Amino acid sequence: MILDHYSASPAVDLSDIGNETSESRPTAQKVHTTRFGTLEVADDLIMTFEEGLIGFEKCHRFVTLCPNEQSPLRWLQCMDDPSLAFPIIQPSAFRDDYTPCISDADVRVLQLEQHVPAILFAVVTVPMGSARDMTANLIAPLVVNPLTRKGKQVILQDDRFHTKHRVMDEMVEKVTGVPNPGTIVKAPGRKSKTAA
Repeated sequence: MILDHYSASPAVDLSDIGNETSESRPTAQKVHTTRFGTLEVADDLIMTFEEGLIGFEKCHRFVTLCPNEQSPLRWLQCMDDPSLAFPIIQPSAFRDDYTPCISDADVRVLQLEQHVPAILFAVVTVPMGSARDMTANLIAPLVVNPLTRKGKQVILQDDRFHTKHRVMDEMVEKVTGVPNPGTIVKAPGRKSKTAA
């Protein structure tokens, strides 16, 4: 399991990891997770979601983990509740057109600047025994300022995105260029609108 440095501040020189002096080395915290065992996490890798996540408002501190460097999937491990970890993915891994419009209020809260692009993650749901049917929530992305490591789960007002985008189908579509009509899982009982 690799602590994911991808979302670390660009101001931190990651090539010097392991060569730091005791004065320059960031402090670390140990967390005994139920899924990944004991982790030692440098403070500068912890992201803070002051409002928590939807449904988990009391969980504020998270770190990203990368079980396999070849996979686009990551884990968002909670530091406040060691039993809580979410699979996440960067939407750009399967949607080149994912450019959400974040509200001015959220931009201010996250202290985003034009010259510092935000890091975006989507929470992934994997049905039991069917990884092929995993879906990503693109209507409520996790937005992180890489410099401050402040994050927020935002709710988009955009009809193009939904809570259940089929990741594997959209990856195939991205590679082949052939649209797949099943890339969005419809909620039960809802009828899709068709053009007249």
